[in-house]
Amino acid sequence: MNPPDNPEILPRPLGVPGSIAHAVLGADDPGLLPLASRLSGIHPAPSRRSRLEPDAFGVSGPGVRARLESVLRGQGAFVTTGHQPILLLGPLYVLYKALTAISLAARLEKALGAPVVPLFWIASDDHDWAEVGGTTILDPSDAPRTLALPVPPGGERRSVGSHVLDGRGMEVLDALPEIVPELEFTAHYLELVRDAYAEGRSVSAAFARLLAGVLGDREYAWIDSARPEVRRAAASFHRRLLSDWDGILEAEAAGVRALRTSGFEAPIPRVEDALPLFFDAGGGRHRVRRDGTAPPEAWLERLESAPEGFSPNVASRPALESYLLPVAATVLGPGEIAYWSQLGPLFGALDVPLPSVQPRAAWTLVEARTRRILERTGLSPQDLAMGADPVVERLTREARPEAVVRALGRFREGIETGMAAIEEAVAEEVPGLRGAAGKMRKGILDAASELSRQVDRATRERLDVRLGQVRRAGANLFPRRRPQERVLNPLSFLCRYGPGLVGRLARETDRRVASFLAGRAEDG
Repeated sequence: MNPPDNPEILPRPLGVPGSIAHAVLGADDPGLLPLASRLSGIHPAPSRRSRLEPDAFGVSGPGVRARLESVLRGQGAFVTTGHQPILLLGPLYVLYKALTAISLAARLEKALGAPVVPLFWIASDDHDWAEVGGTTILDPSDAPRTLALPVPPGGERRSVGSHVLDGRGMEVLDALPEIVPELEFTAHYLELVRDAYAEGRSVSAAFARLLAGVLGDREYAWIDSARPEVRRAAASFHRRLLSDWDGILEAEAAGVRALRTSGFEAPIPRVEDALPLFFDAGGGRHRVRRDGTAPPEAWLERLESAPEGFSPNVASRPALESYLLPVAATVLGPGEIAYWSQLGPLFGALDVPLPSVQPRAAWTLVEARTRRILERTGLSPQDLAMGADPVVERLTREARPEAVVRALGRFREGIETGMAAIEEAVAEEVPGLRGAAGKMRKGILDAASELSRQVDRATRERLDVRLGQVRRAGANLFPRRRPQERVLNPLSFLCRYGPGLVGRLARETDRRVASFLAGRAEDG
């Protein structure tokens, strides 16, 4: 029998049981979102022209440019996905989202007979530095190491994507060669990083350049949400929000009620009298609210004078995409599926079509060295879902010398019986010594517990190599007790397996997309 490919690419459920994503993708779908589970349910909108011009987009090649221009003229559609411009592409799932969108667009284009372009929306107006400014990479010992850009002075409430890489940021990136393993493809990917993350380039532009380098010759387009053209084109959308304040708030409330009717709390909390909109006058983003000092009319006047200062929040950004562009379908992860499930009424209030939803592919990469550890210890990848520590404790218990364990157990039983008799006699005859008897019991049992701990330490020392391997496998598969794809950056895997890994992921993703489109959802 041929050995499995290295690494193995194992599918994993996108939504955990009890989650909104699990319900939406499962047999008991509450009908909160239109799913792309049948090709016949997705239609391009040929009469809908884009509100943006071709120059607002980046493309991976000249062939994409021609198809993009057709779509923008209203002769096709987009399949969108996106993410904040997280450092060095962030966790693996960002790459999985891009590959899922590329696969779905190709299949829809063939089925619908019209250009369908995969589009990556770079949400560069996000200001969460803790999430966007850092990434976690496995070092050569399989220990997770985090790189983080320093927050610029006064930048806590400013967008991460517009931040221009300076000397302090370059010092952080200069540490990368010491973290990634020195393997066959390391030089290639470090060169891609150096080319993308050049001093003087914005974080969002660097993200786009590195993503293009990792995806190679795959055809797709991208757009930066903070581009001036996007901000100007979004002004009429923001005017819709500001002109129907009560209607928008009621639509948000209706989305919350719909989720609660299905047994779920809404992921996006409502803010009293606040629209799903931000404004930045130069000192950081703030929620648009109406009060005595800023009534709706004042906000409309501000929109006329400074349209570039407004940006959508997590609730209105999906509707903005479909307002600006003819979007046939969108690729979402589990968290996005959850919050999109409350957005149907908001799309309706804004008179924007709600696109069909395709869940992104979800994978676990199991390397051959990790597979060998699993086989030697009789574990499955899922056994490490809570981290390596519970498995280490179990293996230690199983390896403890049975004769010592039995003897300690008998000793404790004898102590409990003997001390109970002593304490009873002391309580009757010399009650003033009950405290001394209690201390005696505690001292004996503490000594037994200390011996038990020493036995465990000796056992762990005897199993040191084996337990170290289990911890290494745990750090690889479920770092920090979270799924690999949600924590680990792809660089350590790409340095080891090269562009061929991206090709294999693309093929597996295409099979996953085909299965979902045929109505065979593979989640949970």
